[in-house]
Amino acid sequence: MSITKCVSQKRNNMLRISLVILSGFLATIIQSCNDTSSTSEHNSSASNVRTKEIITDPLLIEIHDMERKAKSDTVFDRNTALRLLIAYQTYYNQHGKDSLGQAYLFEAAKVADALGKYQKSIDLLINYHDLVANYNKKAEAAFLVAFIYDAHLKDSKKAIEYYNKVIELYPKSEWAEQAKSALHLVEMNDEDLMKFLDEKNKKAS
Repeated sequence: MSITKCVSQKRNNMLRISLVILSGFLATIIQSCNDTSSTSEHNSSASNVRTKEIITDPLLIEIHDMERKAKSDTVFDRNTALRLLIAYQTYYNQHGKDSLGQAYLFEAAKVADALGKYQKSIDLLINYHDLVANYNKKAEAAFLVAFIYDAHLKDSKKAIEYYNKVIELYPKSEWAEQAKSALHLVEMNDEDLMKFLDEKNKKAS
């Protein structure tokens, strides 16, 4: 492997790890493809809806069963994830105005990302961003779009554009601060990034 290719691969790996840390994720942008309680505060009311409907709504029963299976699986099951993605989107299409439908739209975006369907995830996140009224959730969705362009699609131009949008549109949000940190890394060249991460590791040790 050439030195240039090696440095490039290291840069991509460290960039992803650094962005994960800076954006507050413990391991990956996808916390799980099954934990609907983690999406936002609107899930508290959404869970109440699910409790009332799960006995009679076949789609909710299917979603609940697949979430439970995904949670118990020790290895990522693409078939389950694909079914879950379709089920989430179907429920949203049927119940787009209620809080559970909106929560599932956000979950669908995370599952799409986990499946490597990055453009699909971006489209769902943009849809979610335009749909919800919550300021912080809008900022989070916009940040995740930038993150996907950055960490997965390696599209620095788009990543910078969306990080700047987060900062411009949601300056008082926690995601604006994360976007500033991520933007700083995106704009670094290989040498500067290596130096930055080396200094960060020394401080952490």
